[in-house]
Amino acid sequence: FPRYQIGESLITGCIDVLEELGLRDRVEALGFVRKYGGSLVWGKDGRWNFSFDHGQPEYPHAYNVRRADFDALLLTRARELGAEVVEEAVVKEPVIEDGRVTGVRYAVRGGGEQEVRASFVLDASGQGRALGRHVSEVQWHDDLRNVAVWTYYQNGESLTGDEAGNIFIEHVPGGWSWRIP
Repeated sequence: FPRYQIGESLITGCIDVLEELGLRDRVEALGFVRKYGGSLVWGKDGRWNFSFDHGQPEYPHAYNVRRADFDALLLTRARELGAEVVEEAVVKEPVIEDGRVTGVRYAVRGGGEQEVRASFVLDASGQGRALGRHVSEVQWHDDLRNVAVWTYYQNGESLTGDEAGNIFIEHVPGGWSWRIP
């Protein structure tokens, strides 16, 4: 850590978790863009907006984050709270007992394979499904077999005012596009 990872747009539900972890002030200090809602262009009605303050007035915004910085902050906090962190490791397979995942076998760079057990095991590897691919067969829904293409760009036209941090979603022929400032 830090390492590059796509996926920069948090939701307001994360604010409670950041508070509970004692990270809200640190997230603010990193200067991430505040996102107060979203702006959409879909259909013939032009742009329309939604605002986060309707459902959770105490948290009227979320954040658009730089994942490398955000993930490094989460990792640092996990260590501060007593978690044993193993970096540069690759999960090889789950440890399964009585039909339940109770740990993982992993390989560390230059160190061979090791095993760790826990009362609760969570696969947070995203689409890589480090554990999931070993314990269940994926059943893809044909309507959701999509492709995403992404890029970064500079000097594009941005929303202004209260909408400046909004995620912007637009319908395009055969799909949709989004922009996260």
